[in-house]
Amino acid sequence: MRSTLIFTIYFLMSVLPGLVCVPAKAIEISDLHFKELTKRNGLSDNSVLDMVEDSHGYIWIATPSGLNRYSGETVKKYSPSDIEQNSIPSGFIQDLFLDSDGELWVGTHAGLAKYLPKTDNFEIFDSNNTAIKTDHITAITESTEGNILFTDRKFLYEYLKSTGQIRPIKQIFEDESLIRVIFDEPNRTWIGSRKFGARILDKETGQVSDLQKVNSFGFYVDASAVFDIKVIDGNYWLATNNNVKVMSARGSLLGEIDATKVGQTDNLVGLSIALIDNNVWIGSTSGLYLIKDIDSNTFDVSSSIDVIHLNSDSYSTTGMPQAIVLKVIEDRAGAVWASTFKQGAFRYHPDYASVFFKPTYNSERETIDNHAAIWAFAEDSKNNIFFVTQTRGLGKIIDGHQDIKFFDDFLSLEYPISFWDLKIDANDYFWVASSDGLFAFKFENESFTLVNHLFEGQFIDSIHMDSESVWVWVESQGTFSIKLSNNVESVEPKKLQGKKITERMLPIFTDSKSRLWLRNDKDLVIYSTEQKRAERIITKQDGLNSFVESVFELQDSYWVTTRSNVLQLDKDTLSIKKRQSRSSQKSGIITSTLGRDNSIWYADEIGIHQVQIPSLRKGTIIPNEELGFNSIGEGAVLASSDGSIFFGGIKGFNKISKTLNSPIARNAKTLSPQLTEFSIFGARKDNSNTTFELDQGNIEIEEVDLGSLSNTENIQFIDQKLLEYDQSRFSISFELVNAAYPVQVFYRYKLNGLDNEWIYIGRDSSKTAQFNNVSFGTYNFEVQAKENGKEWSNSRTLSIEIMRPPWLHSVALVFYAILLFAFVGFLIRQYQIRKFNQLAIKESEERLKLTLWSSGDELWDWDVYRGQVYRANTWGTLDFPQDDIRTTGAYDANIHPNDITRVKDSLREHLEGKSDFYELAYRAKTFNNQWIWILDRGKVVERDHNEQPVRMTGTLKNIHHLKEAEEQLNLFKRSIENISEGVFITNTQFKFISVNNAYCGYTGETRDQALASYMHFHLYPDAFTEEIKKTLKSKGNWSGEVESVRVNGERYEMELNIDAVHDEDGKISHFVGVFSDITSRKNTEKELLKLANTDPLTELPNRSFFQASHQNLVRKGAQHTLLCLDMDNFKKINDSLGHQTGDILIKQIAKRLQRTTGKSATCYRLGGDEFSILMDDNADVHTVTHYAQSLLDTLSRPFIINKQEFVLGASIGIAFYPDDGNSPQEMLKNADTAMYFAKNNGGNSYQFFSGEMNQNAVRQLQIENLIRQGIKEDLFTVYYQPKVDIATGKLVSMEALVRFEHPQKGIVSPGQFIPLAEQTGQIIEIGEQVLRKACADTKRWVSQGLFSGRVAVNISAKQFELPDLDDRINRILSDVGLSPLHLECEITEGTLMESPENGLQMMNRLRERGIHLALDDFGTGYSSLAYLKRFPLNTLKIDKAFIDDIAVSNVDRHMAAAIINIAHNLGLKVVAEGVEEEAQLDILRRYDCEMLQGFLYSRPLNAERFEKLLTENQQLHTILSQSSV
Repeated sequence: MRSTLIFTIYFLMSVLPGLVCVPAKAIEISDLHFKELTKRNGLSDNSVLDMVEDSHGYIWIATPSGLNRYSGETVKKYSPSDIEQNSIPSGFIQDLFLDSDGELWVGTHAGLAKYLPKTDNFEIFDSNNTAIKTDHITAITESTEGNILFTDRKFLYEYLKSTGQIRPIKQIFEDESLIRVIFDEPNRTWIGSRKFGARILDKETGQVSDLQKVNSFGFYVDASAVFDIKVIDGNYWLATNNNVKVMSARGSLLGEIDATKVGQTDNLVGLSIALIDNNVWIGSTSGLYLIKDIDSNTFDVSSSIDVIHLNSDSYSTTGMPQAIVLKVIEDRAGAVWASTFKQGAFRYHPDYASVFFKPTYNSERETIDNHAAIWAFAEDSKNNIFFVTQTRGLGKIIDGHQDIKFFDDFLSLEYPISFWDLKIDANDYFWVASSDGLFAFKFENESFTLVNHLFEGQFIDSIHMDSESVWVWVESQGTFSIKLSNNVESVEPKKLQGKKITERMLPIFTDSKSRLWLRNDKDLVIYSTEQKRAERIITKQDGLNSFVESVFELQDSYWVTTRSNVLQLDKDTLSIKKRQSRSSQKSGIITSTLGRDNSIWYADEIGIHQVQIPSLRKGTIIPNEELGFNSIGEGAVLASSDGSIFFGGIKGFNKISKTLNSPIARNAKTLSPQLTEFSIFGARKDNSNTTFELDQGNIEIEEVDLGSLSNTENIQFIDQKLLEYDQSRFSISFELVNAAYPVQVFYRYKLNGLDNEWIYIGRDSSKTAQFNNVSFGTYNFEVQAKENGKEWSNSRTLSIEIMRPPWLHSVALVFYAILLFAFVGFLIRQYQIRKFNQLAIKESEERLKLTLWSSGDELWDWDVYRGQVYRANTWGTLDFPQDDIRTTGAYDANIHPNDITRVKDSLREHLEGKSDFYELAYRAKTFNNQWIWILDRGKVVERDHNEQPVRMTGTLKNIHHLKEAEEQLNLFKRSIENISEGVFITNTQFKFISVNNAYCGYTGETRDQALASYMHFHLYPDAFTEEIKKTLKSKGNWSGEVESVRVNGERYEMELNIDAVHDEDGKISHFVGVFSDITSRKNTEKELLKLANTDPLTELPNRSFFQASHQNLVRKGAQHTLLCLDMDNFKKINDSLGHQTGDILIKQIAKRLQRTTGKSATCYRLGGDEFSILMDDNADVHTVTHYAQSLLDTLSRPFIINKQEFVLGASIGIAFYPDDGNSPQEMLKNADTAMYFAKNNGGNSYQFFSGEMNQNAVRQLQIENLIRQGIKEDLFTVYYQPKVDIATGKLVSMEALVRFEHPQKGIVSPGQFIPLAEQTGQIIEIGEQVLRKACADTKRWVSQGLFSGRVAVNISAKQFELPDLDDRINRILSDVGLSPLHLECEITEGTLMESPENGLQMMNRLRERGIHLALDDFGTGYSSLAYLKRFPLNTLKIDKAFIDDIAVSNVDRHMAAAIINIAHNLGLKVVAEGVEEEAQLDILRRYDCEMLQGFLYSRPLNAERFEKLLTENQQLHTILSQSSV
């Protein structure tokens, strides 16, 4: 039964590897290791906009510079072409999509493209050939019916696969926007944009619903941008510009993943969502997020979530930087790809996390020359991993095996002590082998305590521990055991007795029979501790070729790892049954090894290897580059309890995770490779003469033989290939697409019908199968791939049929047989003649060979008629030069392409008798594909009666070493001559003997002038030159910056370095100088210094110079006066006439200030129109007053710019040191305070700082803080004052008034906080809170049927300046659900008259949205009837100032009547504010005023009391209406 179950499991794992996977475990940040793909790897651009994997496993990558296809090793670029009609469109690539048929679609700014794999080009759909309106394609997807949906910036289109036609479906957006996502469902289609949020198209009705408004689908998405939509566990996940929203299928918001959920401060702008292995990956503008373990049964997005954020903090661990992540996908190999903006693509594969390297260092100095070598590991009972280093003692691996900790307890030991091995017994005692014996420690409270010290002064380098004892070998004393117990302090070592135990025998293993295994440099001894004798000694005669590293015991065998290979020992006879085939010459000796499960792991010079037992087949191989080139130490290996394996080395340790050790992972099958190219060699093509028509006539191009050319075809998408009879030389290229480690992939192939044996290809071999002279017939090509630690893949096959040639028919074969008999007879006769001739010349050739043998030259003899070259004294590294004259076509050309023409020309010249001999040096290729220089000499020694050559002989000589030396000298000469620095060489008398071109360019001297002079620094005294010469002769080097002069008299500065050159005897023979012109750099430094301290506009000292000067005065304690000056009304001039006029005005102001200050003070420009003046003398108050007044007088005079006069004032604040401050900061603050007081008092004046000013400023600051607290804690409440219809007495409207109720300070007067909020801009947030609360209350009362009128909300001047005020109001109305018809905005005259035209535009936009407008406080500001006529108002409000005395003042009555009459003529309704008396009401009723507002009817009430008033008002009118009936 058990065997049947085991066979069934093994069959499923081998046949269905996709169904067997490693058990899922939670991803930790230490598991994530990304590799980058950038322009350095071949991408066309580092901005990766989209990615998709095709059905063959290729990754298609969209960038702004083109389309890329990545195979895992190479990148193929697809670029636009003006010549090729079917190339990729030239526009910006926006989106990629792979449909259910495996077809790739590309959305560009120049149209839609479909990739055609058979022709490797594209079919283009644009506005020229389809119904597409604009060519800017932004998003692509597939509909539920299988057609292609795509969008431009407004419209949604559908490509019908059945007809190949494109039809517009619907205009989704009124204005253009970048549409980022299309999500199709059976009854509706979602469309997300970057500007207008998301909308849903109803497929049945064709209606488009805005998800930012109330819609029939019940979805409400309050986001202006939606970048991605996914359905996960039946819920909708939406990536927006604010967060990631999770919504149920019915539209309810389940939760939001925002910045607070992921530990960020800014908004979480989600760009992409991907569900991979029950984890959600989110690409965003702030990096890549991974939400772990999404389970539909337990996951609650509204609670806390387990999230990993990949950013710059985790870059050193993960390799993923802080980046804008645009897309996340998973490929078929299980790798996760992330595309980023400007930083390339990044790939995470689970295999990347299987090997981890952690360096260790001898101290805090973490440099490559300070590594601490690890020699052993051990694990305690709490599963903590400890290690020992040679010089630093014991350390502990912490933080999930990602970091280390060293212990200082070993510093107290008497140094120098080196540590070599570590074991931990069952009682958690630590046994440490060292150069000073054996230590026993106890580890408690993160500290080591020395318990015992054995074998003091003895060198012990290894420890063996079994369940009962600790075993060590002591130099010149033997092998000892220490019994394990809880009383370690009193243990006594016991020496091991027996024959063969007296020499160096190291204990390495204790088997299940309690036998001790010991080894020396030659033998392996199995010792019985019970019988106290050696039971078995395995020697070289038994097959043990090198000393043993470790022993691993299984049920039926012992597995012994030596320095050479792995051996299997029979458990009964202890004889060698099986031996691993391993080359020590290639891989080096084995240093560390252990057995784990059914594997042996060991380290050598190549890396770490896994050998599967009992088959001894190779498993996982981890090369040195993955180990961080950590040279593994001897015996430094541990298999931990969690399944990980640790190897220690010279630089630190490597951890091999348990996923790599998993038997299931090892049995996974590799994906099938892909066939890429089919190349045919030597195929004949139809040759013909080609003629071009030109104006001068016809030019005929001679025939070109294309017989030797190759024909290459893409075969990724074909399974059969038919070849002609002459196409028998071909090659097939293949590759495994997107392997985790491409360099570790093995391949094997075979051509069934030719050779049924597999041909294996190693990691470094070319992935090409080449076949030559394959005869006609039918063949089947198979290729398989194998990744490291996986099984061979399924075969990728290609059926090949080669046609039969015409000359192999039966008639032709009979004719060939007759010719064959005749030819054989002819050959026999020719052979006899040739044999005789060869014997005659053999003796003379032997003599010549002996002569050439001593010279090292190769002899060649060319029989011109026969076309054969005979060679003697060959080197064995080079084939004879293939020049197509002496040799033809048998081999590939081995003469360098740049030399072949010279060789042919020189050889033909000699054969034609134009030269006495043939001699030429050229490059030829060796069998190792290396180019070497050879000297080819020869001479025609025999010609026929027509003077045609018959025989030519010559020699070949290797002159490569001479050419290399000559090239090195030429290269050095050219480098010195063309270097940008000036170079000169002098003799010991400092006379120039050589200069380069740069020297002449810098100095202006000719080469002859320079070589006729001596080294001298003309701008310095002679002693300076002599001192340099003296330094050079004594020290051999001088460097510095000096000034010199060119021939034309121009001075320049240079950086000069002179060194001495010594001859073979160590004496100075020459001096070499190198210099560069640094004049420009010096000038730049001076300019930068000036710019750092000077204002570029006014050339006054700037703020930084002011701060330094002021700090210096304070530091000295010098009394001084600080004046801060700010121009009045400068901002209006600057805003109205432009910054250019403002800059001219600032310059004129600066000039007047400079003239006024003179030498008695210093003027600085702090920025904008703000200046400061420091008077650093002991000026009294009267002097300062006179000085300040003179400044005001000077600046009050008109400024003339472009024939226009401008009159400005100035406000000056004055502070004295030390009376008004003890620090520069306090002085400047107080002077600023005084200046603002002067400005608030009307400007054009000066103020001295006083304590009251500071108190007032503090009071304003307190109020400002209270406002800020009120905004944050929502302390602003809304009171409502009713507006009553005068004719009916009915409450028809109300005005929302803000009140500030502080929990500690009580009610803060609006007169205190509103003006200050206007100054600070906080009025905008207050206004929005008031508007939102007023709309919410109104919505509630309208829904309850208590109110049907409008709520009037005051709009402040700051709010009215907002360019998106209408959008903000509309957003609040949408959020609350209140109709715009219930809202009235009250705007004051002063607000409108600040910018009437802009105000008119905003009012029109508000009216278009259905919002009523009222003009507040009419008559108190700058009333303009012209603008009043143009403004789209609904209501005019008469200010309370006109109503107060209306009953007693004729003037006020007439004014009110006039205002009401004007309003009625303009079609406006009138509201009278501040009505408190019945007499006032009677007059207003007589003047036909529509509404009143004031204490006569009601004071402002809070929402609760106002709701009662509404209820009472409704009940009253109900009673009145019933009584009237």
